[in-house]
Amino acid sequence: MLARAGEDRFARSESPVAPHVWAAAVGVRIAERTRPISLENGVLLVRAATSVWANELSLLSETLVARLRAAGVSLRAMRFRVGPIDPPDRATEVRRAKVPRPQPLEAELARAIARIPDAELRDAITEAAKKNLAWQTMTEPAVASGEPRAARAPRDAETESGRPARGSSTSPAASRGTRGGD
Repeated sequence: MLARAGEDRFARSESPVAPHVWAAAVGVRIAERTRPISLENGVLLVRAATSVWANELSLLSETLVARLRAAGVSLRAMRFRVGPIDPPDRATEVRRAKVPRPQPLEAELARAIARIPDAELRDAITEAAKKNLAWQTMTEPAVASGEPRAARAPRDAETESGRPARGSSTSPAASRGTRGGD
């Protein structure tokens, strides 16, 4: 009623994105620490609990925008502000990982473990190996070819804009006065 009368500064404002749509698009963990505030001219303003969350989410904004678009929200960008976040209306859902059953050991591995003289250590290694094999069967390899991915080179090595050598005249220490250096 206040919003219709023009006194919307006292009116309760509704979220521009339904809470269930927001949580499904960004994930439960992000949804607990953020709130969509307003949507104007295709820019969604989001309140984040801390500056760290705001910074991290700004780095993920393209991905989040794509997810929200897929959920039917019409927007082109996101902006983040730090502010208080009210606790969720319901209790936080507890996510439990499904623990796989231990897998039997391959014959060669079982023979190698059997050669361990200490019975207590042998049993501990056997149990650990069975559980590890179970987790390995649940996960898919990261690369379809089965070969491990190569590590990515540091950014400054890729662009050949690495830091200047220590003691060079372009280093930050050389540009400011230091004790005993003159």
